[in-house]
Amino acid sequence: MEFRDQLFSAFEKTDVQERLKLIRLRTDPFFEEVIQEILPILNKDDLRYHSFIAKHARRHLNPPPNTWVAFGKNNRGYKMVPHYEIGVWDDRLFVWLAFETNIKEREAVIESLRVKQGAFLNSHFLLNLSTNHMAKPFVDINKENYSQSVKNYQRKKQAEVLIGRVFLKNNRYLDNKEQTLRIVKQTILTLSQIWDK
Repeated sequence: MEFRDQLFSAFEKTDVQERLKLIRLRTDPFFEEVIQEILPILNKDDLRYHSFIAKHARRHLNPPPNTWVAFGKNNRGYKMVPHYEIGVWDDRLFVWLAFETNIKEREAVIESLRVKQGAFLNSHFLLNLSTNHMAKPFVDINKENYSQSVKNYQRKKQAEVLIGRVFLKNNRYLDNKEQTLRIVKQTILTLSQIWDK
């Protein structure tokens, strides 16, 4: 099986149980390898990140449109803290540093986002930006859209900020597993050197 098929073929199934089965059989083993590569990067300098592979436990009628592995500092879950997510839709792989709606200590997080704006904008990778982890659209990050996203995150309870990189299905970085793991690691390293320092 080609690596792209391993990543994306589950999303060709429209039946919820068939899709979940293929996610468990094909996509989750890749996420297990991601965990082995990413936890050592994140757990330097006395940080303690934990990994969470999406289980989709409440999916009974509609198949999940995407799946992911997340890394957060809270061992009980990741959505209430800034966290890293690596995941796939049917046509792309994403690597996000995610600030979702129900995050704790939101004002402190917003202040950190403001302070670190220059570092994100000057990253040696061109980073992408999104404002909804359950939607595909993203833009290349720039001063204007970064500032606007942080303002919205402060003003609107349902707003989100996601910073990272998106690789469409035909991207050469997804040609094989080794290349994909390498670019995922490089992206997480770049993001963590900004956020966790």
